[in-house]
This record gives sequence, structure tokens and C-alpha cells, in this order.
Amino acid sequence: MPSLGWLRIRSCSLIGAMELLDIHTHRLYNNPHEAILNCMPWDLSPHFKGYCSVGFHPWYLSGDKSKNWEEFKKLVSQPQVLAIGESGLDKLTTADWKLQEEAFLKQAEIASQLNKPLIIHCVKSFNEIIRYKKELNPVVAWVIHGFRGKKELAKQLLDHGFYLSFGEKYQEESLKGTPLDRLFIETDESEVDIHVLYQRAAICLRMDVEDLIKKVQSNIRNILSYRDNGFVLPG
Repeated sequence: MPSLGWLRIRSCSLIGAMELLDIHTHRLYNNPHEAILNCMPWDLSPHFKGYCSVGFHPWYLSGDKSKNWEEFKKLVSQPQVLAIGESGLDKLTTADWKLQEEAFLKQAEIASQLNKPLIIHCVKSFNEIIRYKKELNPVVAWVIHGFRGKKELAKQLLDHGFYLSFGEKYQEESLKGTPLDRLFIETDESEVDIHVLYQRAAICLRMDVEDLIKKVQSNIRNILSYRDNGFVLPG
């Protein structure tokens, strides 16, 4: 793994202006404080002034055993790193399964140690993810990002305490069956504006879009460790 020693994220004094809407994106916003930008550890710019999640995506794991988890932990301890991930398990990728499990469990451990939520990429691996959550019993939120599964799978995950984040594509019945206090909206790699995604979700849920935004922002406040990181969100 490339050295992370050069990465130093500068503190931001504009916390009062933050209005987080998008819990997971791979693209930069005009207003970086509206979204949590997802980065691999070596892709995080030292000049980025917004908020991010950092983790090892299962697609890009290799057999390199030299990963320095203490360096990774130091990096993700930075206050602008609001979540760990996306980490996860994917049975369709070519990455070694044992390596995926090892990386996922290590990131889950660090997330719990730092009191930061875990953003999860999961493809055909929900049984394993649920099993690990039961075994580890984490006190931090585990968020399934980009959830597209059916309502039965959504219920199973919700019953085990997961949060679900919905992007551009999803099963409407799954969205409708997700309690508002377990719900997030994201763009992921989509070019659709996050405000459009809120409007679509609000129509599906038959509620006012402003009420949905307020609720999701409340959820974000609840799972992110702002006060532990020295940040206080307005409102």
C-alpha cells in the first residue's frame, strides 16, 4: 500500500455552513459540505476541504500483505473523515475472498475503535455481512450503501440493525418499507443531482421533500461522531 504519511487533512472552520445531504458519493460537489466523498486511502488529496469516508474497496484489494493498518487508522482518525469505507464483500469480483474478509473485518474493527460508521459495499454476500454483524455486535452504524435489493432482503437487514442508503436505482417497495430513521440518500457514481434523488424518493414515500431532507439530515447527525471529532452541526 502506498505510504499515507504525506496525507494531512486541514481542519475546516466552516462547520456552521454544513448541510450534509449525500452520505456517499464518488464525485466532487460544488459545495463539498453537502456530501461525504468516498476515497481510497491513496486517492485522498491533502488539499480537499470537505468531508469524506476512506476505506479499502473489495474491488481493489490485492495480495499485498504490507498494508499498514496503524497508518490507515491514523489517516481515518482525521476529523474530516466521517466514516470508514466503503469496505465490504463482493462475490463477483476477482479479489481473493479471504483477503476481502480480512480487510473488511479490520476496517470494521477500526470503525468501532474510532466510533465512526462503516459504509458497506455488498454483492451476493449479505448472509456473511449479517453473520459478521451478529458476531461483532458493533456499537457504530453499519450502512449498506446503494441498496437495490427486494423488500424481503431490506426487512432482513433492518431486523439486524442495518441502515440502508438508496441511490439512483432501487426497488420502490424496499424504500417504502425502510423506517425513516434508518434511511439515507446517496448519489454514489451517478451524475443525477442529489436534490433530484430526494425529490424522487419523496414522491415514492408520499411526503414533502423538505421533511425528507430534514429527517435524513437528522439521521446523519445521529450516526456520525461530530461531537467526538470536535464538530457540532447546527440545529
